[in-house]
This record gives sequence, structure tokens and C-alpha cells, in this order.
Amino acid sequence: MEQRYTTFSLLLIKISRCVQRIKNIEMSALGLKGKQVQCLFGLYNTAAGASLTKLCELCGEDKGMMSRTVKELAEQGLVYIDKASERKYKNPIRLTAEGERIAGIVAGRISEILERGSGGISDEDRAQLYRSLGIISENLTAICGEYD
Repeated sequence: MEQRYTTFSLLLIKISRCVQRIKNIEMSALGLKGKQVQCLFGLYNTAAGASLTKLCELCGEDKGMMSRTVKELAEQGLVYIDKASERKYKNPIRLTAEGERIAGIVAGRISEILERGSGGISDEDRAQLYRSLGIISENLTAICGEYD
């Protein structure tokens, strides 16, 4: 039991650190921050744009963090907020033309790194891994809910 915990925890920590490092290095080459990857990638894959609430769901971030990220990207001319609604969190956030270009580069790099990172794993094994991680995530989320 202790070995399972240690192995699981250390693998997740190591993977998380590597992902953060790669995001920071890759984004710095574009003059951006690693924390902006999820937002750009999420918008790139959502043609109609996304509200802040939807973007938070897509990126797994809270509204405060996502709001700051959108603000930074807007200041850099990569996204804009369509002021269609009076309700702040309902307005669609969209990529600008430059944002589309940059997000395309980001998506390409993500694809390349995913390919390299998953080398030696069959599609079937990858699908099973994701299913298992999904179950673990749901179970741990339920446990966290018990603390509230």
C-alpha cells in the first residue's frame, strides 16, 4: 500500500513538473507564460469562442486565475472579449488573428511533444491509462468533496 502511494504520488509530481517546465520554456520562446497554454489551446479548439465560465471548465482553472490570464492575453492582442452580454462571465472570449496564429503554433508544439512523450505506448494502452486516470480523478474528487 505504501509503495503504491509513493509510486503514484512521485510519478504524478514528476510528470506535472515536466509539463510545467516544458510549457514555460515553449511559451517563453513566444514571449508568453506557461500558464497561458491552456487558455490559448482551449480557445483554439473552440471556434465560437468561450465564456469565462466555459473556459474555466475547459482549462481546469478557477475564475480568478483565468480572468487574469485572459486579461494578459488581451493586453498582448491575442484575445478579445465580445461584449455581447451585460453579464461579465457570459461574454465570449475569442482569439484575434494574431492569437489564432500563436495558438496554432502552440497546438503544433503540443502535438509534437505529446507524440514524443507517449512514445512506446500503444493507442490501446493510452486509452486504458486515460480511463484509469479518469476513474482515479473522479474518486479523489469525491473524497475531496467529503472534506467540504
